[in-house]
Amino acid sequence: MVPIPSKNSIYVVSIPLTTSSSFIYCNHRPLIQSRAPLVTKIETKAVNVATIGWNKLTASKLSVNVKIVEWVRKLLSTIPYEENCLRSFPNKQAMIREINEESLHLLKPAEKDTQGFIHQSDVKQLEIPNSQLKPIPLYHAKSQSPSAILQELVQFRTNNYQKHKKGAILCAVGIPLTLPFALVPVVPNVPGFYLAYRLYCHVKALMGIHNLDYLLKETHLRFTALPQIDEAYKDTKEKLLISEEVITTLVDELSLPIKDDLTKAMIQTRRRLEGK
Repeated sequence: MVPIPSKNSIYVVSIPLTTSSSFIYCNHRPLIQSRAPLVTKIETKAVNVATIGWNKLTASKLSVNVKIVEWVRKLLSTIPYEENCLRSFPNKQAMIREINEESLHLLKPAEKDTQGFIHQSDVKQLEIPNSQLKPIPLYHAKSQSPSAILQELVQFRTNNYQKHKKGAILCAVGIPLTLPFALVPVVPNVPGFYLAYRLYCHVKALMGIHNLDYLLKETHLRFTALPQIDEAYKDTKEKLLISEEVITTLVDELSLPIKDDLTKAMIQTRRRLEGK
């Protein structure tokens, strides 16, 4: 049996939603965050600050804040789950790659303790050929063919690029228009914060698409069937395959922080199937 992938490694996992669609997630938890590119460090700090602010808002008992949180959560639940899939792919330059043992001599002394893991941005600088980069595992159910998953990844890119590009532009234009709300001392500038968040999401999705293009062009992915996924699925009949129980089992078994994202994907897919 294929061992459960380490939660600290980089890999892609395809979790079936129906017999023809999947939730595709890139697990990326770099071991060398201290040497991450500057843009990644800035992003991490900004996200942490925003998370603290959001947690304070959700913990507030003021009726106006409770209404705001409820309204924002409803808006977030309408965002297509495909966006969460794209956003899970890191910035290409910040992506962690593992190199073959025969190329370890190319690493700088300060990087010798990384056990062969480096940032994508270092690959070109160290002149490491693609042939010396270990493929990133893409785990999937046995019932899923690699060709079908590849086609879905291509569709993710084709169907979402223009949408996120347009969304990013509209959010960037709309943010300055919300500045008058900042003059109201009692109520936070929710429209401005929301548009800023959506701008960030659109840009992250575009970065994910850019990285996806790179991963699909050459042999950067290695498809591997993961029996642990198949254990939760038994029926091949066209229907919703995923359930709350399956979600709980998978996120616990694989240590994936995507329970809310998968739940949203399940609800949206169920509604789509019921509408047929």
